[in-house]
Amino acid sequence: MIAEQRPLNVAPNAAKHRVGLIGLGRMGTGMGISLLRHHVELHIKANKDRFGADRLTGAGAYEHPSITELARHVSAVVLSLPSSREVEAVCLGQDGLFIHMRRGGLVIDCTTSYPASTVALAEQAHKYGLSFVDAPVTRSPEQAEFGLLNAIVGSNETLFPVVEGILAAFCETVIHVGDVGQGHKMKLVYNAMTMGIAAVAAEVCQFAHGLDIDLVMLRSLVGRGSTNSGIFQGFAAFLLGEKPDILAISIANSAKDIDSAVRLAGENDVSVPVLAAAAHKLNVSVDAGQGELTLPHLCCP
Repeated sequence: MIAEQRPLNVAPNAAKHRVGLIGLGRMGTGMGISLLRHHVELHIKANKDRFGADRLTGAGAYEHPSITELARHVSAVVLSLPSSREVEAVCLGQDGLFIHMRRGGLVIDCTTSYPASTVALAEQAHKYGLSFVDAPVTRSPEQAEFGLLNAIVGSNETLFPVVEGILAAFCETVIHVGDVGQGHKMKLVYNAMTMGIAAVAAEVCQFAHGLDIDLVMLRSLVGRGSTNSGIFQGFAAFLLGEKPDILAISIANSAKDIDSAVRLAGENDVSVPVLAAAAHKLNVSVDAGQGELTLPHLCCP
C-alpha cells in the first residue's frame, strides 16, 4: 500500500517522543536539525568527527557518551548509518539498544540496509518488547535539513502512523510500502536504478570527451528528450565547474548499494546483467583508489 502524502502538519507528533539519533554524518545531522526545529527533545551519540555533534548540541540536543546511556533516555531512536553492519552493532550486544531501551520503544532504521538483516533485527527487537522498522530515505543532506526527504517505510499497519509522525519532522513524503524489510527492498531497487544510470552517464561523458563533443551542446540536446536524467545533468554541471559539490555520495557508498541490489537479485533468482556491469564499473573505481571521491568523479578518466 502507499500512504497519502501528509507533509509537515504531521510533524508535531514527533514532539511527543524523546528521540535518539545515532549516525551524525551529513544526512543524520540534517535530520537532527529538522527534528530540533520541530521542538523534539533530541538525544545524540557523537561520531569521532565532532562536526555534526557540535552543530546539534549547539542547537539544543543532549549528547551522551554511549549508546547504553542514550537508550535509557529515549522512547524512539532514528538510525542513519553506513550499512547493516553498523546497524547490527548498534542494536545488538550487551551495550546495544535492544537491551537498554525501555519496553515499548521504537527503532527507525533510515540506513540503506540489507533486507534480510532488517527482518532478523525486527524479530530480535520483538523479543525485547521493542519495535524495529525500516525507513530508508532519498534525496540529499541539504534537503534533510529543510525537512524535504522522502522516506520508504516497512512496518505493520498499526505502527505506521507513529513512525510517520516522527519521520514527518525531516521528510516531505512518507510512503508505506509494506511490512518490515519492504522499505529496504524498495530502496535497493531505487538505488540500483540510480547507480546504473550513473554508470551509463559517466561512460557517455567520457565517450563525448573522447570524440571532442561539446558538453554544453550535448547537455542541451539530452535535456530536450526522454533520455534526460538528473544524474546526467548533475554530471554535466560538475564537469563544467558549475556545481562542484553536486551528487556528493561517495563512489564507495554507491558501489556498496548496487552490490547489495545485485546480491538481493541473485538471492531471488532475478537476472540483472546490466546492473551487475554497472556494479563492476563502480568497483573498478573503488579498486583504483577513488572510493572516497564523489559520484561525479566516475566521469573523470
